[in-house]
This record gives sequence, structure tokens and C-alpha cells, in this order.
Amino acid sequence: MSISSIFNNAFRFPFGSMEKWLVLGILLILCGLSSVLISFGIDLGVASIITSIIALIAWFIVSGYSLAIVRDTIHGYDQLPSFDIGENIVDGIKVFILGIVYSIIPFIVFFALLIVTGAVGAFVQVSDLTMGGATTVPSDLALKFVGSLGITLIISLILFIVFSLFSTIAMCRLANTGSFSQGFEFSEIIGDFKRIGVGSFIAWWIVLAIISLVLVLISVFISAVPYIGYVVSILFIYSFIAIFASRATGLIYSN
Repeated sequence: MSISSIFNNAFRFPFGSMEKWLVLGILLILCGLSSVLISFGIDLGVASIITSIIALIAWFIVSGYSLAIVRDTIHGYDQLPSFDIGENIVDGIKVFILGIVYSIIPFIVFFALLIVTGAVGAFVQVSDLTMGGATTVPSDLALKFVGSLGITLIISLILFIVFSLFSTIAMCRLANTGSFSQGFEFSEIIGDFKRIGVGSFIAWWIVLAIISLVLVLISVFISAVPYIGYVVSILFIYSFIAIFASRATGLIYSN
């Protein structure tokens, strides 16, 4: 299946079951329940603890359901799966842990680079000067800070993208086999990269990122509508992105 065919299929996929699409949208609203209530001018107070717990549970269900879409797509099903709250929560927790593990190295490298490149030292110097009443910062110090921070961000961004690609394949292996440990079979993950084609996979990832970004920008405009806009954007746009991205992920893996 070509890249264009994958995204054509993924774009049409959510419309196969509007009910499940809307249920996922409601769950996403629960994920951001605090923000939704605040947008309506409701002061949560102590209730924020309850809304946070509800949001966490809903987030696990959404993550688990997204994994179910990937799994069913890999196994050749062309319909949105049914919700299984218990299974979805367990799968959501697995996805969460998988994401944390694959984020550890990029974060460690990021903070290490801040120190190695001198960004931290330059920032401390700049802070000392401004807190001491200085109105200007020496140009060489400013250049050192900007340059070291820029190098850190560029290297870290590349590393985050690389590990994000590995994490995607790891999630597909989890979805395909049902085994959490398969998400860490690095030799098999590299084998999957070769099978799919590194160039094809990177091209797929770029197209997915661009389409998702466009949809997010659309949701931003919708959210500008007072009160109802924010809810509508989550209910329809963000739920669409979740289904669309999961379907596209399953299709590229099974390509």
C-alpha cells in the first residue's frame, strides 16, 4: 500500500462508526475535564482532584483504545473496535510505560547537553547579571547562551524524533503480539524498520505530522468560539486525529 493510499484509508476510517468516534470524543473531553469546566467559568477548588483522577482514567482508556485500533488494523480488520474498558485501561497503562521508557534516554541526553554545551553556566551568568541590576548582557555571553542552547535543542530534537520512531514500532509490536516485552525487542524492531523501509517510514511519519498539525490548527480556530468551540474541537477534531493516526500507524506497520 502506498503512502497516499494509507492516508486516504485512514482519513475515511473514522466515518465508519460515528458512534464510536463520538464516544472517543467524550472520553477526550473527560481527559481535559478541568480545562473544559474552567472554560465555562467554573471554579473547581478541591474538586480538581476528582477531575484529575477522572482525566487519568479516561486517558488510559483512550490510549488503550488507540492501541486496539492499531492491533485490529494490523490483523486486517476494517471496522473500529468495540470499547472494552478493562482491557483498554490495561493497554493504556502499557502504552504509557512504553512511552516513558523510550523517553528516558532523550531526556537524559537533553539535560546532559545543557551542562556540556555550557547552556546552564551561561544562563546562571545571565541571571546573576540581571538580578544584579544590569540592563544589558555582554554580546559574547548572549551568543554563548543562544549558541549552546541552540545546539542542545537541535541534537535533542533529532534524538526525540529517532526514539519516537522506535517507540511507534515498539507500540505496533505490542499491539500485534499482545506482549509488553515485544516492545523492547530491539533487534526485531530494527528488522521491522528494514521490512517497512526506513525511507518509507520516515516519509509516512512526516506526512502524518503535517496532517495532524493542520488538523490541530483547525481545532485552534474552532476553539476560539466562546464556550462551545473548545468542546467541539475536542469532541470531533482531536478524536478524529486519534483514530486517524492509529489507523495510519497500523497500516504502515502491516504494509
